[in-house]
Amino acid sequence: MDAQGPTTTTRNATIALLLAAVLWSTGGLGVESSNGGALTVAGTRSLFAIPILGLATWVECKRRDVNPLEMVRRPLMWAAAFSYALMVVCFVISARLTFVANTILLQYSGPIYVALLSWPLLRERIRTIDWIATAACFLGMLLFFMEKLSPEGMLGNGVAILSSFGFAGVPLFMRLEQRKRPPEWRGAAASPYVAMLMGNVIAVVVCAPQMIASPLSDTQSWLTVAALGVVQIGIAYWLYGSAVGKMPALRSSLLATIEPVLNPLWVILVKHRTPSKWAVLGGAVIVMSVTGQAIAARKTPTAQRDPA
Repeated sequence: MDAQGPTTTTRNATIALLLAAVLWSTGGLGVESSNGGALTVAGTRSLFAIPILGLATWVECKRRDVNPLEMVRRPLMWAAAFSYALMVVCFVISARLTFVANTILLQYSGPIYVALLSWPLLRERIRTIDWIATAACFLGMLLFFMEKLSPEGMLGNGVAILSSFGFAGVPLFMRLEQRKRPPEWRGAAASPYVAMLMGNVIAVVVCAPQMIASPLSDTQSWLTVAALGVVQIGIAYWLYGSAVGKMPALRSSLLATIEPVLNPLWVILVKHRTPSKWAVLGGAVIVMSVTGQAIAARKTPTAQRDPA
């Protein structure tokens, strides 16, 4: 490899991750623009994501000469898959119950739980900055609940926090799985694709009764939800998986912070729905907390974001 090789690789990875974050950020607008019920939208979105992630899984497993069926038999892979399904289904439910900015910013608190659980589950040291970021993150959540919300809005915030638990569970269970493997295990890079593929299948199964009873009824909703599945989940996660291992954890974490900024921005610009001052303040506290935690991780990189 010539002298420009590493620079080119890093630049390409940076572009891929930025594109992934931009694609993720369209999720709120897409959910707002579709007319079906929350479970119908969530399940149909995952249904369209399955072929893309299936192809990504096949390519990555073939490239590394690993058998995806062997990974499917691992309990921790199922735990990661169920966490992923919890995240993507609760995201849609929450976005239907409250303003989408609340949903994505509350969900973005997930990396804080990764830091807190790293010691009991992974025996990774919890740093002072983790405790500070956690306290600030909970302060941000309290600010969300200071809004004068309807009961549906309060419930939506609660479901968003539940989604953040799933958001945190994916990297935790994937890291636990890799801890149980030898360092030379070739399936490490392909295993997230397998878990996400399984997670989308679980989401479809959970949502199937509602999808059958009350399917999407108009062409615009079908096209919107299909685009969410193919682009916002499938292609975005393929881009993310191809990039995240080629740059420092700090850089990938910081680049991904454009998602929670852009996600509500698209809704504000297109739908003209503006969150309250308390939601904006709470969201700013959460984003700054997670970003500060990522910056502090340069010396001890214990928590790397794995977005949804």
